Amino acid sequence: MKERTIVSASTLFASLLAYWYARSVKKDAAPYVMLGGFIGSIIGDTLADQFKK
Repeated sequence: MKERTIVSASTLFASLLAYWYARSVKKDAAPYVMLGGFIGSIIGDTLADQFKK
């Protein structure tokens, strides 16, 4: 898999997970989605580096 695909997929997954959580606790979703996307990109970058080695 390409590094870009891994990072994009993990960012999307973490953002959607954060959105789902924010909606379930009835909070504004924007800050949660932003934080989830940031954390997802870090996780994706780490995974991509592991697959490179």
